[in-house]
Amino acid sequence: MMGNATSWRLEVDGGRCDRHGICTLCIPERIELDEWGFAIVSREAISDASTLRRAERAVSACPASALSLQAIVDAVRAPAP
Repeated sequence: MMGNATSWRLEVDGGRCDRHGICTLCIPERIELDEWGFAIVSREAISDASTLRRAERAVSACPASALSLQAIVDAVRAPAP
């Protein structure tokens, strides 16, 4: 049996982050701010719909367009004979 399971990961472009902090209001369990106010995102995969919606909201709300969602595709393969 073959198939793909997709989950997502938040990414931040540190060069674009302007320290607005709006992202942390949308998904505080996945994004925190460092001591200078720059976003630090969790590397943990997002696989549930509720968390994904909040992550999408954070991406949309970022005035600097510093956040993005990247698909993580894991191939599921049958064991070799």
